[in-house]
Amino acid sequence: MANLTVAAGDNGVAGTASALPAATVTGTLAAGTFSATETTALRHSVAKTAKGFGSAVAASEVYSETQGFRTAYSGVEADNPAVTRT
Repeated sequence: MANLTVAAGDNGVAGTASALPAATVTGTLAAGTFSATETTALRHSVAKTAKGFGSAVAASEVYSETQGFRTAYSGVEADNPAVTRT
């Protein structure tokens, strides 16, 4: 489900919350089960190195949550990549 920004003055903005973290996040992006509550913007990234002291290292998933995330226009996806909302 998309988390589209809505009109806020001349810009688009994602959800706001009284305090962060606001969203309850479950699953992983790699497994295709990454989902969250609330409408704050979630920006997701994956970090991976080839070797860690001579042995393989698994990828680590990191995300940030932003309230009032603004875009130039309303109707733009606030999450990157898109996140399933529950």
